[in-house]
Amino acid sequence: MPLDLSIIIVNTNNKKLLDQCLASIYKNTRKISFEIMVTDNNSSDGSQQMVKSQYPQVRLIENKENAGFIKASNQGLKIARGRYQMLLNDDTITQNSSFDKMVAFMDKNTKIGACGPKLLNTDGTIQKQGGVFGKKFYLSKKPVPVDFVIGACLMVRREVIEKVGMMDENLFFYNDDLDWCMSIRKAGWKIYFFPEAKIIHYGGYSSKRVFNRRLFVEGFKGGLYFCKKHYGVLAWIIYRLLLTFGMIIAIPLLIFSFPVKREKFLDRLLAYLDILRISLLQK
Repeated sequence: MPLDLSIIIVNTNNKKLLDQCLASIYKNTRKISFEIMVTDNNSSDGSQQMVKSQYPQVRLIENKENAGFIKASNQGLKIARGRYQMLLNDDTITQNSSFDKMVAFMDKNTKIGACGPKLLNTDGTIQKQGGVFGKKFYLSKKPVPVDFVIGACLMVRREVIEKVGMMDENLFFYNDDLDWCMSIRKAGWKIYFFPEAKIIHYGGYSSKRVFNRRLFVEGFKGGLYFCKKHYGVLAWIIYRLLLTFGMIIAIPLLIFSFPVKREKFLDRLLAYLDILRISLLQK
């Protein structure tokens, strides 16, 4: 019998929250069969040792370098055995049988290729999710079709992945959930927001603790790639021009602010220059 759900978690130096995340899954998932894969991107905070000692049932992939979120997620997807496969951030806390409910919902609605839960802030308030033209689907009290749900918790039907493929490794970090969801919709599947399932999400804790030059640059680089892939060359050219103009303004403003804003000044300056170079030279 195949497993119902495979949960793929990517971790980089986030031991405390990863521990809480794993504990919440085992506590709140009772009605389905599942497995957890943790892909660790060369953490130095003892994350790997924590998983081995406290959660020996978890399938741990130990990378020797930071492979990025997308490649690391695909490593888990490649060995996943579940009928459904889920991307789950390491800064999430599962509540009240949410994964049981998501699997049951997908089983009843075979035209739906992917779904995501309601995300909550740590104080219990509803966390905003993206949407084209500002649709506030995250306020809905019933399941609704959406353009995409964010990858903090994204469940995808196995046969969908077999048709559209895994995540696009031309992206390093960011834009990945939007890209995957768009590919799923282009293949004829629906994507749903499922508010009966609730997940606490710390909201980018693992990526926003400090300014990270590489992640910042990759976000814009990936945005250009995504634009060309899904919207064509004209939209890509317009985006490049806007980005170039934005950096031409941002760089002098940053330099003039140096006497006040010294923290990470050089990293930010180099990041802006990297983005300017990419916007001018990307093919």
